[in-house]
Amino acid sequence: MYELSEKDRVLLSNFIEQQYGIQMPPEKKILLQTRLQKRALQLGYNSIHSYLEYLFSPQGRKIEQDNFATVISTHKTEFFREIDHFNALRTVLLPELVNDDKIGRSEPLVAWSSASSTGEEVYSIAITIKEFFRQKMNLLPVYKVIGTDISENIVEFARRGIYSDQALSTIPVEYRQYLMKSKDPKRHAVRVVPEVRKCTDFRPQNLMDAQYKVKKGIHIIFCRNVLIYFDRPTQESILRKLVSFLADDGFLLIGHSETLSGMDLPIEQVQMTIYRKVKE
Repeated sequence: MYELSEKDRVLLSNFIEQQYGIQMPPEKKILLQTRLQKRALQLGYNSIHSYLEYLFSPQGRKIEQDNFATVISTHKTEFFREIDHFNALRTVLLPELVNDDKIGRSEPLVAWSSASSTGEEVYSIAITIKEFFRQKMNLLPVYKVIGTDISENIVEFARRGIYSDQALSTIPVEYRQYLMKSKDPKRHAVRVVPEVRKCTDFRPQNLMDAQYKVKKGIHIIFCRNVLIYFDRPTQESILRKLVSFLADDGFLLIGHSETLSGMDLPIEQVQMTIYRKVKE
């Protein structure tokens, strides 16, 4: 009853790739089937096919598409994931960027997590920036960290900044002051403190869109562990757009399982998976 037919799989895979750039080859059929089965049950449909008929109806396209984006996208993340990037942010990238007396002081330091999922990456960046300024310069920084994701549901979750207290396990001890434990011990929850949340800006954004809803001149862009879901031409197209939003000498960070080898982009490698924009 809840099996995904091959005909529906092909239809759906083509739609997902065209709409979101995410590849869904035949070997991901069971993964897709499992996720769709759960959503079909939630809505009371007795088959995946019935759910898909609703999804592609005028009403479904209007109401359900954001939920569908949430279902088919992967939201595996954690605070300070691939922590060497945050060490590099603190010891290399930020010192270079704030050599200019303006950045982070009279004009905002701007970072962008372009596939921010449930928000942990955004808050990790924001905390690192805040601690850098506090320790090195004893200044209140002027900064903003933008987080974008294809799903409005996930964006709204990230805005709240509330997580299971198990999230603390990946946060360095010296940074845990930036998460508050719930007053109700039964909730087992923590929340990012207001002083960090107010420096973040979460927005829905599909990386496949022709236009991005951000301003140019961004100093740091994280685009980690999302390129692996796209084919090579789509990867290069997205990266070219992202780099165009970087300020001169701004930095781009990608995931450790990703590579830019052979791509024609106006960037130079600083460290493994970290690049700096150069003038074209």
